[in-house]
Amino acid sequence: MINKKYSFLTSQFVSCLTIERSKKKMNIKKITKKDGTIKYRTNVYLGIDSLTGKKVQTTATATTRKMCEIKANQAISNFIKNGSTVAREKIAFDDFKALALSWFDGYKITVKPNTIRITGSFLKVYILPSLGAYKLEKISSILLQGIVNQWAKNANTAVIKNGLREKGKCKDYKLLLNIIKRILDHGMQLGAINSNPAIQVIPPKLKERTPKKIKYFDNDELKQFLSYLDTLDDTADNQLYSTLYRFLLATGLRIGEALALSWSDIDFKNKAVSITKTALQDGTIQKSTKTRESTRSVTIDNDTLQMLITWQKLQRQQNKIIGLADKIVFSCHNKVLIYENERRHLIAIFKGAKVPDIGFHGFRHTHASLLMNADVNPKEIQHRLGHADYAITMNTYSHLAKNKEKDTAEKFSNILKAL
Repeated sequence: MINKKYSFLTSQFVSCLTIERSKKKMNIKKITKKDGTIKYRTNVYLGIDSLTGKKVQTTATATTRKMCEIKANQAISNFIKNGSTVAREKIAFDDFKALALSWFDGYKITVKPNTIRITGSFLKVYILPSLGAYKLEKISSILLQGIVNQWAKNANTAVIKNGLREKGKCKDYKLLLNIIKRILDHGMQLGAINSNPAIQVIPPKLKERTPKKIKYFDNDELKQFLSYLDTLDDTADNQLYSTLYRFLLATGLRIGEALALSWSDIDFKNKAVSITKTALQDGTIQKSTKTRESTRSVTIDNDTLQMLITWQKLQRQQNKIIGLADKIVFSCHNKVLIYENERRHLIAIFKGAKVPDIGFHGFRHTHASLLMNADVNPKEIQHRLGHADYAITMNTYSHLAKNKEKDTAEKFSNILKAL
């Protein structure tokens, strides 16, 4: 209540101060028209527009000096009441949820489907349950700070099991705050609020935990896994999964990139795979990759090429029975593989092979580890993996080249002996 009263008094003070200054500077001119009538006119400086950042002026005209002065002061007052802007009229919203959904409708047009899915989830799980029912005028910096503090507390105390956090305790509370800032900025642009209280909120620091260990197969585990795939029954489904797993190991592609591949993306003549899209977790194909650098061409070896040719023949044979034609590489009977379903199947395969559960991304890590230990140029590894930055490749995978540590020491010793 005190804050509201203080805010009201401050606004009134600024308004009165602006009006008083205008009175002192007001230069009212007397104008006599050709027909003899007299008008009084003055140019009025309103202030800096809060939306455009530009100076705003207007003109007040009346039949008397006093009325001209009143109109000028009224223009200043209206400018301040309208959020110090003349860019647009105020738009009212029933509550924060209405404003958030208005912002989200426009935001969805500018971003990729996966970003829409993630942001929509943040709104549904975190932001709207905490703020949705609040009237905009009731949202203060103190309120927002308390909400963000609670999110930070949840994140720092969340139990992490098998690399997964407790539901509803994500560590991305800084991103949640940024979304709130954007929503309230949207409200300012529409004139629904005069200021953004989220700007004054300071997100607490996320507690550092033991770095997540990268999961990948060592040489013995990889041999055991591949040997197990060879023992599976010779069915179309097993051929599909075996081809997918071996392909991921041979290329280092992300699972979403692999599941989105069409046969037209495979260049059999030049032994290359073109990555231009990605499959989302619900099976939707997004017609762009994770980042600009993720759009790339990756070469494949002869064995992998032959494996794809064999799978394509089998896929066509299966489809002749039902009269369909698959365009997607890793599909059967026109059924696109969905990540969640395939993740459960992969876990069963790992158990059967008696190897660690490294997940789909573990195939990518294994690919990088093998290349690192084979002295492949890190820049080439960066390109194959589609990393935006060379440092990401080195920081993530350089320590996996365990076999090279002793070699480096021996090389240094040989250099000294040769001096």
